[in-house]
Amino acid sequence: MPTLINLGLIAMLSGLMPAQAAVPQQCIQAKNRIKACPHQLYRADKLPSQSNIQLLCICISDFEPLLRQTDGDQQKIEQNMTRRQFEVQFGEDLPVILAILKRQR
Repeated sequence: MPTLINLGLIAMLSGLMPAQAAVPQQCIQAKNRIKACPHQLYRADKLPSQSNIQLLCICISDFEPLLRQTDGDQQKIEQNMTRRQFEVQFGEDLPVILAILKRQR
């Protein structure tokens, strides 16, 4: 009898979880990332490269160097290099991604 109850509960709960289909398959992250992202943000928004609002997953850890204030010249150079790499990778989506991370959207 407990097995029958468990099967009924599983069937009922699976009917309540259709939102899993909307979870993005891949996070927006640096192309050289090999390990799982330790700090992710999920946000419903629309990037310029998309036609409608979608649930976005953004790896905050990869974009952190662009969100920090820089103190010295070396840090500014490194930040600019990182920004250019991300501009190549994400194109017109980068300003929107950064605005989402800065909570300006």
